[in-house]
Amino acid sequence: MTADDELMDLLRAAADRADPVPDLVLRQARAALTTRDLDAELAELAFDSDLAEAGSVRADGDDVRLLSFESPRVSVELQVEYAGGRVSLRGLITGATGEAVIEVAGERHPSPIGPEGWFTATDLPRGATRVTVTAADGTTVTTGWASL
Repeated sequence: MTADDELMDLLRAAADRADPVPDLVLRQARAALTTRDLDAELAELAFDSDLAEAGSVRADGDDVRLLSFESPRVSVELQVEYAGGRVSLRGLITGATGEAVIEVAGERHPSPIGPEGWFTATDLPRGATRVTVTAADGTTVTTGWASL
């Protein structure tokens, strides 16, 4: 080990004591690395009500967010509700059946997709979240990560 390596180790230890990485950031980083699927088709963000309303002021009690994701095979519409530091999702999937798997904070939350394309998931933690489904042709489709 060189003197430079020893100095870097001392600086890392000092930084960890003075300003440690928040646990939420570590969980989200692990989740992003452990749940990646390079073969999945990406459904890109098409609409986010938080971005659309960036210039406007929300009314008190307005704790609902709408997101839309699109891919050539599947569309995912999400209604996100916030309450007590937790998240509830209601989603509409077009082009897929089976189950929607909601990934957040390193956890997987499967939810069956009903005959009309609806699914729900309640009491989810806040954090980087994505939804993965299987398209009608068997292709895995996943939304981009969204911070909920």
